[in-house]
Amino acid sequence: MASSRFPMFVAWGPDLAFLYNEAYAPILGAKHPGAMGRPFREVWPEIWDDLWPLIDTALQGRATWSEDLPLVMHRNGYPEQTFYTFSYSPVRDDSGRVAGMFCACTETTNEVLAERRATFRLALDDALRVITDPVAITEAAAEALGRELRAARVGYAEIVAGGEIVSVARDWVGSPEVPSLAGEARLREAFGPTLTGELRAGRTVVVEDCTSDPRCAGEISAQSWAGTGCRSLLVVPLLRDGELAALLYLHEPAPRRWAQFDVQVAEDVAHRTWDAVVRARAETALRESEARFRHMADSAPALIWMTDERGRVIFANLHFDHVFGRPNSDMHGQGWMDVVEPSRLESFRAVMREAFASRGPFRAEVRVFDRDGKVRWLRCEGVPRRSDSQAFLGYTGCAVDITDVKRAEEHQTLLIHELNHRVKNTLATVQSVATQTLRNAATAEAAREALESRLIALSKAHDVLTRENWDGANLQEIVAQALEPYGEHGAGRLRYRGPEVRLQPRTALAVAMALQELATNAVKYGALSGPEGEIGVEWSVSNAQPARLRLSWVERGGPEVRPPARRGFGSRLIERSLAQELEGEVSMEFRPSGLVCTIDAPLPA
Repeated sequence: MASSRFPMFVAWGPDLAFLYNEAYAPILGAKHPGAMGRPFREVWPEIWDDLWPLIDTALQGRATWSEDLPLVMHRNGYPEQTFYTFSYSPVRDDSGRVAGMFCACTETTNEVLAERRATFRLALDDALRVITDPVAITEAAAEALGRELRAARVGYAEIVAGGEIVSVARDWVGSPEVPSLAGEARLREAFGPTLTGELRAGRTVVVEDCTSDPRCAGEISAQSWAGTGCRSLLVVPLLRDGELAALLYLHEPAPRRWAQFDVQVAEDVAHRTWDAVVRARAETALRESEARFRHMADSAPALIWMTDERGRVIFANLHFDHVFGRPNSDMHGQGWMDVVEPSRLESFRAVMREAFASRGPFRAEVRVFDRDGKVRWLRCEGVPRRSDSQAFLGYTGCAVDITDVKRAEEHQTLLIHELNHRVKNTLATVQSVATQTLRNAATAEAAREALESRLIALSKAHDVLTRENWDGANLQEIVAQALEPYGEHGAGRLRYRGPEVRLQPRTALAVAMALQELATNAVKYGALSGPEGEIGVEWSVSNAQPARLRLSWVERGGPEVRPPARRGFGSRLIERSLAQELEGEVSMEFRPSGLVCTIDAPLPA
């Protein structure tokens, strides 16, 4: 037995004299070597009552076995919770009578406490994981720790106001002898300068008795400690960026020797509580941020969306409901593809695949069907979304309705083409008018006057069309514009009437040019060349399909008219060009009473 490395002892004789090997000496602590040969009861008086039933059994001749038996020993001058696995076996003398017992034992304190610590830690983690309120987390952790270590008061405090104030929202109190310390106090006034310095340095503070510990004596009076119900304390500091940010405290109203297990468990709880509080606040901030984002996104007059790293839509704002007439959740996953025009889907997906491959921003235009089945244009823009560690999380983007922009662009293109067409036609008309005028004019002055009057007529017709955005012109306004310069020849000599008729731009220009030629000829040779001549312009529209316009220009009271020997440019412009432009018939009758010009042409629907 003496040479064995396994702790053993023999208790022999009527007083159970204690004989042990060297391996057992550490178990005795300060009781070694004085315990050698002394009665068992004198060696272990503090655990005698716990062990006597087992000892008595062995002395009755029956062996015993105990596993992880809890025993509070005073082997180093203070109570110490220990655990042992051992057996007691009866030992007989030469006569066969039981004269003592043999014990082989091992201390399992570290193993038992480690398992207990792990079990407590797991239970605490499970409890804190489901709590989302930071204050409730600290309260739950304090209660769990207080009950586990049988402490009188446990609390979690945060250091605020630039590191000068200790703030406790709620603490846990397990003894009626101590009050709650919820509230605020100055750090140096609560702990004194020495302990404050240790806490700021990140060292756990263990005080068995505040009245005798030199770190406390003289700095905070015994009366002050007693006023808070604290005689013994264990405080774990928590630092952030090297600064004291929080602490976990355990208090007792009487002196207490804090075991290493107590310190380890308290430090575990402090850091787990800190992590849980940080997590809860981060999750709360995230929820608030998400709520603000959703409120902002749902209030925006644009389609806002978000994907995961695989390209599946995980968020679509409420504007999708408005545009597409279906729940925005229908857009999640790949549901958004249902609203894209099929002929545009593959090209749009190709843009997205390329963006996901490069992890870069993208912009694309796509045609979709809205809630009424109408085609609309959307401009989609997306930017990559990354975590704090720069891990790719997907894309965030928006889609803006650019249908009106597209229509404006199409209209602008149409206007440019129309403008080019009209400019070419106008230039062709001007070229033709100039050529024919110069060819038929007797003198340069006559050419200038004729050309000027014809260009003015063309310009005025353009003015009418411009006011109507070149969408057409009213026939009555064209007639009035053509006759207006000649009103000086007398009121009542120019009369015109007819229903409202809309002419297409080309038709309006042709009619305006023809009326100008007729009016010019009337001034030179016809009804307006004398003092009493009159001109009447009348038009009507038939009910045929298609409808036909019939316009007549009738001159009366002027000089006697004779058919000209040669037709000039003006006559040819009226009879040929106008008939061709209107796809109708134009006739000019040179009656003795005056010129009569008749236009008969279809009106486009």
